[in-house]
Amino acid sequence: MSALWDFSLDEDCQAAVHVPPRSALFSLLPGGIGTPQQESLLSLLVRTSRAHAVSPRRLIGKVFGKAMPAIGKLDYSTFYRSLAGTVNGMGLYAGLFVSAMEDLTGRPSLDCLTLLPWKEVFPHNGQGLLARHPRWCPVCLYRQRLLGEATSFPLVWAIEPYRACPEHACLLDDHCPHCSKTQPYLPRYPDLGICSHCRMPLSGIRTPIALPEFQSWVCKAVTDMVVHQSDAGLSICFDRFRRFVEEQVSTVAEGNRAAFCKALGFHDRGLNGWLNKGERPSITHLLSLCYGLNVMPAEVFGASWSQATALRLLPSRLKDRNACLRVPPEHRQKIQVHLIALLDANDALPVSEIAANLGLTRSYLRYWFPELYARLTKRFKVVAKARSREHRDRQSSRVVEVVGQIRANKEYPSRRRVNRLLHKERMSLAQPHLFQAYLRALKQP
Repeated sequence: MSALWDFSLDEDCQAAVHVPPRSALFSLLPGGIGTPQQESLLSLLVRTSRAHAVSPRRLIGKVFGKAMPAIGKLDYSTFYRSLAGTVNGMGLYAGLFVSAMEDLTGRPSLDCLTLLPWKEVFPHNGQGLLARHPRWCPVCLYRQRLLGEATSFPLVWAIEPYRACPEHACLLDDHCPHCSKTQPYLPRYPDLGICSHCRMPLSGIRTPIALPEFQSWVCKAVTDMVVHQSDAGLSICFDRFRRFVEEQVSTVAEGNRAAFCKALGFHDRGLNGWLNKGERPSITHLLSLCYGLNVMPAEVFGASWSQATALRLLPSRLKDRNACLRVPPEHRQKIQVHLIALLDANDALPVSEIAANLGLTRSYLRYWFPELYARLTKRFKVVAKARSREHRDRQSSRVVEVVGQIRANKEYPSRRRVNRLLHKERMSLAQPHLFQAYLRALKQP
C-alpha cells in the first residue's frame, strides 16, 4: 500500500525546528522596560511565585536554594523582612538573584531590574541608595487593580531619594493605611499590593498635592537613571564621573574648586575626595551635582558633555546628617579611664548601653577606642553566652521537675500534659533543648 503523502518532498517537514530549552520557572516579561514604570527584580520574583501559586519565601527556599546554595543560606525571616531589599541594589545579593533568575527563567539581562549597572560609580556599601522599607504609590496600585493587572513595584520606588509619584502628585507610602505597619520586602503571600499583617489592600485614592520643584526634579533625575542605565552609549563608571567633574570645574569655575563648591552649596573641599582620593559619590551627591549643573545623571556618563553656563544653588539638602559629636580631648581621657574600669567590673554591659550611659553612640566608641571597644564587646559576648547556658540549664531542670510532678499524680507525662504546664511559664517542648530534656526525663525510673 503506497503512502498518501511523501513527506520527503515537503520542505517544511525537512526544515530543522529550533526548540528552546525549557526553563524551571515561568519566564514572565518584566513590566515597563525602558519606561519610568520599569519593574524591580523583587517585584518580578513575587509575580513569578504568584504564577506558580506558591509563597515567595518557599520558592526561594526550595527552588532558588537548590539551584544556588548561596541563596539557600538566606532562608531565614530577617532576610525576607529587611535584608532582601538589597536585591534591588548593586551588592552581593543583587548579583546572586539576578544570576539565579536568569538561570531559572531563561530570560537574560535582568540586571536592568536592579541598580547593578551603577556598581562602578556608587560606594560599595550603597550609602543612601535604597529605602529602608518597601514604598509604593497607592494610586498606582489602585490603577493596577482597576485595570486587572498584576501588582508591580517599579524600581524607582526602592531608591531612597525618590519619595513622591509625579504622575499622581502624591507622596509614597511606607506604612499600611489600615494597621500602620511597614511591609516586608518578601511577603508570605505572593502579592505586594496586600498588607502582610492585616491582609488589607495598600492601594487607595489620594488628593493631589503641589510637589516642590526640587522634589519633582529629583524624581525626574532618578527616573532618568533607571530608564537609561542599560543604554549602549553610556560608560557608567567612576573614572567617567571624575573626568566630568574636572571638565566642569575647569570650564565653569576656571579650575577654582572652592568657588565651584560655593556656587553649588557644597563644602569648600567637597570635591577633594572624588578628585584626589578616589572616593565614590553617594547618590545624593550625584543628584545634587546634577541639579547644580542642570543636567540629568545619564548625561554625565554619555559620549559627550554639554557645557554648563551657570550653576544653581541647591534649595535644600537631599539628606540631613546628624551632627558629629565634639568631645574635648581631656574628656576623651576620662572616657578611656571609665572604659578600662568597666573591663574589671563584675557585671558586663553591652556596648550600646555603655555608650548610652555616657551620652555617646557605639560608632563614637568604635572610632576613638577601637581596642577597648573590641575587648568590651568580646567580654559581653562571653558573659551573655554563659548566662544563656545557665538559663537553658534551669529550663531543662524545670522540665524534669514537671515530668516528676505528673508522675507523682499517677499520670503519664505526655507531651500535651507537659506542654500545658510549661506554657504557663512561657516555655515549650518545641524548643530543642527542652525536648531533649523531656526525652531524658522519660528514661529516668
